Amino acid sequence: GINAEYGVDSTMKTITVRSIFFFVALLFSLQVITIEGRVTFEDYNPVADPKAVVVENNARFTVLTPTLIRMEYSSKKVFDDRPTIQIVNRRLPVPSFSVTSKDGTLVITTDKLKLTYVASNSTPVDTCANPLTNTDQVGGVRVPNYPNGLSAGTQSQCCGACNKDPSCSAWVYEPNHSSGSIDCWLMMDVTGTSSSNNRVFGGSTDSSGFNKNNLRVELNVNGKSVIWTPGTQNSKNLGGTLTAMDCYVVKEQCIKDYWQNLQDGLLALDGWYVLSDTRSARYDSNLSPMQIDGSIPWFNETFFDSDDLYFFGDGLNYRDTIGNYALVGGRPVMPPRAAFGVWWSRYFAYSQQQFIDEVLSGYAKYQLPLSVVVLDMDWHTEDNLPGCQTWGGYTFNTKLFPDPQQFISWLHGTSNILGHPVKLSLNLHPQTGVDHCQGKYVEFARAMGVNPATNTTIPCDFGNPTFGSNIFSVFLDAQPLSGVDYWWTDYGGCGGPDGRSLYWSNYYYDTHLQVIKQKRPLVLSRNGGLGNHRLPIGFSGDTLQAFMTLEFEVQMTPMAANVLFGYWSHDIGGFHANQGTPGDSNPANVTGSELLLRWIQFGAVAPIDRTHCDHCERRIWLFPHFFWMKHAFILRNALVPYIYTSARNAFETGVATVHPMYYDSPLAPEAYSYNTQYMFGDDIVAAPITSVNDNKTHTYTKGVWLPEGTWSNWNGTETYRGPIVVTKDYGVQDIPLFVKAGSVIPMQTFTSVSSIYADPLMWTLFPGASSGSGKTYEDDADGLDYLNNVYAVTSVTYNWSSSQATIKIAPTVGTYNGFTSQRGHIVQLRGVNNDPKSVTANGTIIPNGNSTPGWYISKEYGLDVTEGALVINLGKYPVSTLVNVEVQF
Repeated sequence: GINAEYGVDSTMKTITVRSIFFFVALLFSLQVITIEGRVTFEDYNPVADPKAVVVENNARFTVLTPTLIRMEYSSKKVFDDRPTIQIVNRRLPVPSFSVTSKDGTLVITTDKLKLTYVASNSTPVDTCANPLTNTDQVGGVRVPNYPNGLSAGTQSQCCGACNKDPSCSAWVYEPNHSSGSIDCWLMMDVTGTSSSNNRVFGGSTDSSGFNKNNLRVELNVNGKSVIWTPGTQNSKNLGGTLTAMDCYVVKEQCIKDYWQNLQDGLLALDGWYVLSDTRSARYDSNLSPMQIDGSIPWFNETFFDSDDLYFFGDGLNYRDTIGNYALVGGRPVMPPRAAFGVWWSRYFAYSQQQFIDEVLSGYAKYQLPLSVVVLDMDWHTEDNLPGCQTWGGYTFNTKLFPDPQQFISWLHGTSNILGHPVKLSLNLHPQTGVDHCQGKYVEFARAMGVNPATNTTIPCDFGNPTFGSNIFSVFLDAQPLSGVDYWWTDYGGCGGPDGRSLYWSNYYYDTHLQVIKQKRPLVLSRNGGLGNHRLPIGFSGDTLQAFMTLEFEVQMTPMAANVLFGYWSHDIGGFHANQGTPGDSNPANVTGSELLLRWIQFGAVAPIDRTHCDHCERRIWLFPHFFWMKHAFILRNALVPYIYTSARNAFETGVATVHPMYYDSPLAPEAYSYNTQYMFGDDIVAAPITSVNDNKTHTYTKGVWLPEGTWSNWNGTETYRGPIVVTKDYGVQDIPLFVKAGSVIPMQTFTSVSSIYADPLMWTLFPGASSGSGKTYEDDADGLDYLNNVYAVTSVTYNWSSSQATIKIAPTVGTYNGFTSQRGHIVQLRGVNNDPKSVTANGTIIPNGNSTPGWYISKEYGLDVTEGALVINLGKYPVSTLVNVEVQF
């Protein structure tokens, strides 16, 4: 029979479980409550509602949504409800489903899936003479005293241990590092050698308990019946992302390696995906609380005797799959608002004054937007003494920065050379440990129980809670480093769960910073794998300066949305120029300058816009293409309200700002084949230029596929009816961007570069639709109140014909700490070109002229305000007031 809660025996009965309030499109509400230095995530509950759980013999099934079922098998009938690195929440509203059980056959039916499990075909066959016992595994044998690690003879030894043919393929093997032996597991129903046919070890889809004879799931994919059984290959997976893009070989080999190492995503043209959580590290407790002393919910690698699979069966409804994983895997956290502006970074040993004179003064002189500055490793001491290293450190080099605390305060103030605050990030390289050259080595060593007189280098180990706690208490939470806004741990993985040390390092920094500063943490690091979407942001590593690299980033970045990893930060321009690749170390190198230009244009519509390189030049005012680079920076700053609104949408739905075209057009072949374009938010198609095909005119001919609907080009001079491929020659001034008709894009001006809200807020309308709407989301920019739905939304609607346009800016709904009572508005109508007859706001005439208030037709090139646009500066209004704008043509 099944779970006694249902009161069902082996005779055939049917149970229907319904939840009136189940809405699959809505995510759970994440409450954050701060109590005495603790942060509790109230609704991350790893224990499912008992009404969603069905147990049949050695199997347990949890119906999480109509298209998502957890499938567990345990020979001892012991199941695991702890949260894992990949899965943090299972307490969801119970969907409608029915259960039948007869003669050991269980059938679970939802609106979308039919799962059949035959318990009588589920007992693993153990043919071993000496079966492995007293562990969490069944059907296996331990080969004792075998060296750690795998070797060519291991499989034969596994097979031979059970008198099997040495060439057998029915075994998998893994090192048992604690015993110096090899564990061999007999599998049921192995049909091949691909990973999808192996026992469930962190990503494969077969197990010793589930096999094609006892388990199957039926679903409909685009009108076709599809049956999944264990061992079925997910052959049409749409890809996910990488750990990083570091590469120091020839550029062609780099690209080949990238594609080869690309991990699977959650989406597939097969219409289903099976996620294994069997060997995913568990947490000792729920994800709360984290104490202020640095202790955090800790990992546990004690596994129960169970296989743990999650079946996603959304067909080609890709947004549903992403949303389902966000439900169980946790929401993508919103980075601070400043992270979406323009970053400066360069690997170079600047002194404090040199950095001010050579970098910040240029941004001020040329009126370039700047939100975050990064100091790579040269900010800290690099004492080349015996027993010390120069790569990582926690001690400011006072020869370069005489008063670090004063410098940080200066950056954070309005009296700096820029006239507005900027955030600071420092590179740490914590994996190098702590050596005796660090300024607080004695204090740290004593805290670690090490005799400081030994000058012993204390290795990095975030798997040791004492190490992590002391790193923060001795160094990072103490002056002057406590003033640093964001940490760049670079690689950072050391200690923690087996195979997931990078994730654990990211998790440790992220969680600690959130508690100590009560602000949104930002840790710039390489990707720690599935689950790292909860810990933004990703540093993609040391890349070659080449158009090939740029093109791959344009292709891979939207694919990362398939694992909810929505905040890649690439080295804009590339990190190094190895193997003769054209670089930017010489600004007079036009090829390098154009490469940097195209990379910066991509950065304008990338998740994060951070220039960086290895000692090469990144001061854009020194390059021949400076004019176009500057306008790309201005565009990025202008788009921050749109990007931030999209980041809130990603938090609520799981769908990243940069995501593939096929999310909304799954049946269109072009949505897959035109893979150097993507959706930037829900309203903009972005297709950055990734090459040069005319070295004389420096133009690039590119075809951009536009989905069904009406679309406008960025200037508003042309509209297109999709689906259509628009092929154009694009010059150095162009970024191919197309806007969905009816959209209103919220933007900001240079005056809001460091603000927590846009003032003025610029509403940008595009031709192609007679009516439309838009909105902007705002909150306190870097606090945690957004988790409690403390925010403000301002909406706009319009009607637009050949004779008139009416734009209504609604009163703001909601508020937050630091919000304003009044602000300015600008309305920009793209592609108008001719003067209007009259413009009024709430009945008051707006005069002609570039004034406040005032209107004018833009006559100059720009990407934030485009040539031919009608620009209406309305002046300030109370945020509680409806603003009604009337334009007569």
